[in-house]
Amino acid sequence: MRLSNVLYILGDETRLRILNLLTKQELCVCLIEETLNIPQYNVSKHLIRLRNSGIITCRRIAQWCFYSIDVSFKEQFQELFDSFINLWKKDRQYLEDLQRLEYQLETNDCCKKLLQSLSNKSL
Repeated sequence: MRLSNVLYILGDETRLRILNLLTKQELCVCLIEETLNIPQYNVSKHLIRLRNSGIITCRRIAQWCFYSIDVSFKEQFQELFDSFINLWKKDRQYLEDLQRLEYQLETNDCCKKLLQSLSNKSL
C-alpha cells in the first residue's frame, strides 16, 4: 500500500469520519449510516473505496457486513493513524460523530444482539 494512495483515499471528509467511527469498534453499515446521517448508498460507496484500498476489512456474518480497520494498515501507517486520532480528538465534528455513535450503539436494534454476542466473545 502506497502512502500517496492512502492519502488520496483519505482525502475525503466522509471517509475520514467513517474511519474515526471504526476506531471505536467493528461496525455494520446501518450504524455508520445512522450515526453520520448519510444515505446507505453513500456509506456503502465510501466503504467500498476504503476496503478496496486496504484501509478497512469486512467480516460477513449472516446478512450483515461488519467493518473494521485493517491491522496491516494500522501497522504500516501507525504514525499517520496516530496523527489522525490526535487531530480528531480536537475537532468538534469528529467528537460529535463519536457521541452519536455511542447513542446509536445504545438504541439502534438493527444488529444489536449480534454485536453484543460478538463483544461478549472478545472479552
